[in-house]
Amino acid sequence: MGAPTVTTITPPPLASLPVEREQLEYSSRSIVFAEDGERLLRAWGTPERPWVLSVEPRGRRWRVEAWGADGRTARSAARALFSLDHPLEEFYRLVRAEPTLQGTERRFRGLRVPRDAHVYEALIHSILGQQVSVRAANAMKGRLLERTGSFLIADGVEVPRVPTPGEVRALGRAGLRTTGLSRAKCRSLLALAKTVSDGALPSEELAHVPLPTAVERLDALPGVGRWTAENGLLRGVGRTDVFVAGDLGVRVALEEFGVLRRTASEDRARAWAERHYPGWGSYATLYLWRKLVADHAAADSG
Repeated sequence: MGAPTVTTITPPPLASLPVEREQLEYSSRSIVFAEDGERLLRAWGTPERPWVLSVEPRGRRWRVEAWGADGRTARSAARALFSLDHPLEEFYRLVRAEPTLQGTERRFRGLRVPRDAHVYEALIHSILGQQVSVRAANAMKGRLLERTGSFLIADGVEVPRVPTPGEVRALGRAGLRTTGLSRAKCRSLLALAKTVSDGALPSEELAHVPLPTAVERLDALPGVGRWTAENGLLRGVGRTDVFVAGDLGVRVALEEFGVLRRTASEDRARAWAERHYPGWGSYATLYLWRKLVADHAAADSG
């Protein structure tokens, strides 16, 4: 890639790149970020035409670089990547009134939902993460990236990207199996790639229809159940209202924090989120994950 487009953005007061960076250590998205000093680099754009975005803190402003996009597109992408247009203070007002997450608005101040470039990428992460640990999912992703050569080079830095639908289909079931994917996950990825190639996965529409409708549309895809659909919407389209009630980490957190037992129904977990965090289920999910991981890390180090 040639010389980058360089621009800047002014993030809202409730935004923190250091906090976002710390979150990546435990995230299923850590594998698709590259780091170069203070810069965080990420592939962005459409599945078939990815480009590289770089964000770096510079005092009250963030320096944004783009290899393959103009300044306006780069600024929009940086804001989307870190969900900078979400009015986080509204979520924090709810947090201060609810004992389970109370205090996390100070402990993880400025943490926002890190986005994917499109719902196709979000569903790839979700499918590979079905019923396995983050470490196991990232190992499979790493092999998939290697098998498809899914990397871009920007300013001498290798930046991972998700394989295009065409690259997934070219691998086929046999090739996908060599990355450690189960037969079911192979079928799901191939069906997803075909759906995207056919133009039947409109991210923008999924961002604005009622949540049950969006979940239903993704749930109809082969191998995409409710957990996968909700995770895809959480990261892929910028919604704030997706509480992933069936997620094991969420259920462990709710039990450890004294809300309800892990064996309680998803409906009860979802009712808790709707009662305390209406319209902010995505952030309730993120902050439950973050608090659980941070508490366990603190206990292990103690």
